[in-house]
Amino acid sequence: MPAPEDNYHKDVDFTSLALRYPDFAKKLKSNRQLDFSDPESVRQLTKALLHRDFDLKIEIPEDRLCPPVPNRFNYILFAQRLLDSTQDNYNEKYDPNRRVIGLDIGTGASAIYPLLACRQRESWLFLATEIDPTSRSFAQGNIKLNNLDSRIKILDTDTTGKTLIPSTQLERFDRIDILLTNPPFYTSEAELEALAKQKSRPPNSACTGAPVEMICSGGEVAFVSKLIQESTLDYNKTKIQWFSSMLGKLSSVTVLIEKLREVGCTNYAVTELVQGQKTRRWCIAWSWLGLRPALVIARGTDAVDKKYLSFPTELEIALTQPAKAIVERINTEMSKLDGVDWKWRPSLMAGIGRSMDGDVWSRHARRKRKKLAADNDSSMKIDSSTKEKEEAVDSSEDDAEPEPQFVYKVTCTSNLSDSNTFMLTLRWLQGHDSTIFESFHGWLKRKLTA
Repeated sequence: MPAPEDNYHKDVDFTSLALRYPDFAKKLKSNRQLDFSDPESVRQLTKALLHRDFDLKIEIPEDRLCPPVPNRFNYILFAQRLLDSTQDNYNEKYDPNRRVIGLDIGTGASAIYPLLACRQRESWLFLATEIDPTSRSFAQGNIKLNNLDSRIKILDTDTTGKTLIPSTQLERFDRIDILLTNPPFYTSEAELEALAKQKSRPPNSACTGAPVEMICSGGEVAFVSKLIQESTLDYNKTKIQWFSSMLGKLSSVTVLIEKLREVGCTNYAVTELVQGQKTRRWCIAWSWLGLRPALVIARGTDAVDKKYLSFPTELEIALTQPAKAIVERINTEMSKLDGVDWKWRPSLMAGIGRSMDGDVWSRHARRKRKKLAADNDSSMKIDSSTKEKEEAVDSSEDDAEPEPQFVYKVTCTSNLSDSNTFMLTLRWLQGHDSTIFESFHGWLKRKLTA
C-alpha cells in the first residue's frame, strides 16, 4: 500500500514511533526528543520511518550517508507528478498499468530512491549506478533484503566518474522515463569544514557521508552541468524522457537554468521540497522531448525569480457567456482549423487539439499553406522510375511518427466567485515553441470575445 503523499505534512510523533521500534526508543532523550547530532539516532530514525511507512528494511554503514526520509520521499513524489503530467496519451493522471523505468545516478549505500519508488508504484522498475564499492555492496544487499532484486538492477558504470550516464547499458531498454541524482553538495573538504564552522548551532541531522558522497570538484553545479552536457548527446536526448537532480543550494538553481538555456533547452521544471523539511532542498528537471508538465509542477517554487522559470503551460480566458454558447463557439472555431485533430468530451467540458504543423490559425500560417499548395500544383510530376526508387527508400526508413508541433487542452469551468463568468483554461501539452502556444491563446481569445 503506497504511503499518503502528505505523509510528513506534520512532524513525526517520536513517542508513538518509539513504542513500535525499541532500537529507536533507546535513542530518545528524557524529554522525548531526538539528538540529531548523534549519527546513530539519525540512523535509527531513518530505519524506523522506512519500515513503518514503506515496509522497507535497510542496513546503512556508519561511514556512509544516512538519508533523511521526508527529503527523499519528496523527490520521488516530484518524479511521480512530473511523469503523470507528461504522458503520451495526455491523461495527466496516475496510470497504474504504465510501466516506468527510472535511473538513479549514484544510488548510495541505501539505494533509497529505487526502493521508495518501487514501493510507491508497483509497475515501476529502476536501474541504478554506484561507483563506490562499499556503497554498491550495501545497495545490492538492501535491494535483496526487500525482495526487489527483480525490479531494481545496479548497472556497471564508469568508476572514474568521467561519464555519468551509462548509455551503452541502456541500449536494451526502449526508453528511460526519468533520471534521478542527488549530487555531492561541496566543492572541497575545506568548503565543507568552513560551512560547518559558520553554523551557529549543530546541523539538523548528523552527517556521516564519505568524501565520495559529499565532495565533487566544482560541487553540485559542476556535477549537474556535466549531466546537462551528457544529456545533449543525440542518443541520450531521445532515450531519456526526463533528466533531474536534487539541489542543496538555492544559488545553484539559477546557475543551472542558465546552463540549460545556453544549450537550447526550454522544457524544464523547478520545484522546492517542503514537506517535512528542516533544511530546504530544490529539484530541477529537464527534457529534450516535447511533452510539457503542468504549471504547478513546472513552476513549483516562489523562491526563484520568475524570469528564470519556464514559460507557463497554462493560460486562461474569462468569458461572460452561457457555457453552452462557449462550447458551441469553441467547436465551431476548431472545426475551421485545417490540419488540427480536435476532440471535445462533453462529460469533461474539455477538448484536446493536435496539430502536426503547429501554427495553422494565424494569417502568416494560412498564406504559407496556400503558397505551398500552389507550389505543389505547379511542380512537375516525377516519372514512374523515380517514384519507385523513392518508395523503396521510404519503405526502408523508420516510419515512426514525428512529434506533433503543438498539442493543447481547452477546459471550460464555472467561476466560483462569479456565477455569470466561465473560465477557459488552455493547457499546453506538447510542443517546443512557446510562441505557438502564446499565439494560439491570443487567437482563441479574439475569436471568443469578438
